[in-house]
Amino acid sequence: MSHKDVAADFLRNYLPENVTRHLLLDTLSIGKDTFVGGDQREHYSDMLYSVRLAGGKSAYVYLLFEHKSSPDRFVALQLLRYMLEIWELHRKQNKGAKTLPLILPIVVYHGRTRRQAVRLLELMGLPDSDLGRYVPDFDQAFYDFSPDSEEEIKGAILLRLALTCLRAKNNPTVERHVREIFRMLRELGDDAPSLQWLTTIAGYVFQTMDIDRDVMHTIVRETLGPGKEEAVMTIAERLRSEGRTEGRMQGRTEGRMQGRTEGRMQGRTEGEVLGRYAVLQRQLTKRFGLSILDLRTQERLRTATAGQLDLWAERILDARTIEDVFREY
Repeated sequence: MSHKDVAADFLRNYLPENVTRHLLLDTLSIGKDTFVGGDQREHYSDMLYSVRLAGGKSAYVYLLFEHKSSPDRFVALQLLRYMLEIWELHRKQNKGAKTLPLILPIVVYHGRTRRQAVRLLELMGLPDSDLGRYVPDFDQAFYDFSPDSEEEIKGAILLRLALTCLRAKNNPTVERHVREIFRMLRELGDDAPSLQWLTTIAGYVFQTMDIDRDVMHTIVRETLGPGKEEAVMTIAERLRSEGRTEGRMQGRTEGRMQGRTEGRMQGRTEGEVLGRYAVLQRQLTKRFGLSILDLRTQERLRTATAGQLDLWAERILDARTIEDVFREY
């Protein structure tokens, strides 16, 4: 959703028409602020967009992605806290403002089990509805992409690919999901951005789905054309190679722990770098909720020194975007 055309496609397809008619979606502008605390980033990620309204005023679209495997009844409470932080940030940046901007809070849930939105009022357990007037209450646009959800996947090809991947990850042994994803990948063009999406999503599928390798290769051959098939098989081979490398690295680490010989110091040093590389890959994926299999990032990680890898791993703690991790400063 950090691609504003994908975000606009999501809003256009999932928000009610009587809401989207007020939004000038071509004015969407992504902010760098995140409101999910460090202790919550394993289970949540967020995205804040500003957008112009048809009347000329500005508003915010706040997307909260819930990655927890089991439902959390208190997401509305989190939303309220994040909305307050957004309004406080707006006041700091617009000291003369006499009003607050509209915030459209959207929750994208993709856990293992189905769930529905729970409003703040429902969380209060009030003895009488007359007391509800004292509860801060608001609507949240809630979309459930868990495996058994009846939420329709719609929109342009990139949005459908992203949402299908979210649904597939909790059904990692279902071949039908893989076939569906690769059929959509076939629809992508042959330009550089499309090939980048192919790389990212195919890598995500190979890493996420628990399906026999030969079955995966059969699906690739049956669903993709020759050019894309070759690219995807290259990705699969690279992932297998990295898996073997990580396995060798683990063996080297065990050898170091046993203190076998000083003659292995060079191998140990290489193993330490490979270990940092593998850990940093996992950290980036978990922190930013994305696949980092683009060639530029992979090359940057592969050729980095141990010191660079350590520096980047430290920056992940405070970085708001993946670019902040690698920024030269």
